[in-house]
Amino acid sequence: MPLSFGPAKSIIAMAKIQFTTPEGFSGEVELTSEHMSLGRSDDNALIIAHDSVSSHHGEIGIEDNAWVFTDLGSTNGTKIGGERVERMELTHGGSFTLGHVECVFVGDYAEAEEEATAYTAPTRTVSSSGYASIAIDRSRRAGFGAKSPPPDYGYKPLYVLAVIALGACGYGIFTFINLSA
Repeated sequence: MPLSFGPAKSIIAMAKIQFTTPEGFSGEVELTSEHMSLGRSDDNALIIAHDSVSSHHGEIGIEDNAWVFTDLGSTNGTKIGGERVERMELTHGGSFTLGHVECVFVGDYAEAEEEATAYTAPTRTVSSSGYASIAIDRSRRAGFGAKSPPPDYGYKPLYVLAVIALGACGYGIFTFINLSA
């Protein structure tokens, strides 16, 4: 499929992918060219350094004035709503998963306003329904809001007990050495 080079320049201006790893690290990669490779390896144009992302996971490009992502046979796959896909059209606010990394596509704001007035369902290879119709579980989107404190599993009393036990063992050894000398 041919890439378009004319009016597509306007959708490059502000397009980016925001991502959050399962560990809570978040970041974003800006789409600065009409065709880019994405993966964990340093030789990609867009790098998401997480073990679940393949070294050459996929490609992003502009086709018919829309951003399209193509999975290159990655190990952990690309998913929309838990369903593995090989190709998808990216729309403003659309979420997807690369390996185990949650991603959200943020398109040009002018493009987003046009989509709000004239919505067309995004296309993808695997299914005829668009991923914009799937409800987003916002509780899984760590990293874009306020950070919550890490969970307390109640191990503090065990740590105190371990320190006391080590101290008692040390005192016992010290006493034994002094009594035998």
